[in-house]
Amino acid sequence: MKSKLRKNLSTRGFENLRAFYYDYKRYKTRVFQKKNLLQPAFENIQLGAGVRSVEGWVNVDLSGGDINLDLTFGKLPWKDSSVQNIVSQHVIEHLVIEDELVPLLREAYRILKPTGELWLATPDLRKICQSYLDNNCKVLYDDRVARMPHWSLNGYPTQHMINDFFHQQGEHKNLFDFELLKWVLEKCGFRNITRVSETDLLKRFPGFPERGDDIQALYVLAIKD
Repeated sequence: MKSKLRKNLSTRGFENLRAFYYDYKRYKTRVFQKKNLLQPAFENIQLGAGVRSVEGWVNVDLSGGDINLDLTFGKLPWKDSSVQNIVSQHVIEHLVIEDELVPLLREAYRILKPTGELWLATPDLRKICQSYLDNNCKVLYDDRVARMPHWSLNGYPTQHMINDFFHQQGEHKNLFDFELLKWVLEKCGFRNITRVSETDLLKRFPGFPERGDDIQALYVLAIKD
């Protein structure tokens, strides 16, 4: 019992330290985001780049990017109509729709030039639910293991994939099907919205590293009128 308690306290202590670290990072970036609007170094911006930086793009993340920004803040530091293309893969599911995502997408609309393109990728709610009904998520499980050989469900049956998509260590705030994401984009000013694929994204921007995630992902292109 004491050993379990010590383990729980240790885990909570690590989580608190991690939360403090990210809060500090967010504070620093928000100070920058409140400054005067900038002209971007490139007309192409990747939001939530992580370790997948692309040459010729402004690669943005909370830390380690060309520019470090807190995407939950809902403010982007660039001038109106100064950006031609924005790409963001597997970021929007980490943002609360009302308080974080809608403000961010409105900012994306503001900084895009007329005919500018916003490309989004996120787990596809419809594909996930259909796979659960068809085969207990076995197809999604096999796809994940093929792309990430060291990933594991730790012995849990493939149905547990549904929990991974919905919660994923508590980091996913929401999931989208095309209709929901289209509705959110329209709320933020976009009108020309189509379902696309990773293949379409890579043809348009060959410099992006391939994820190979079409089986489980929703790709959407929104063009500013």
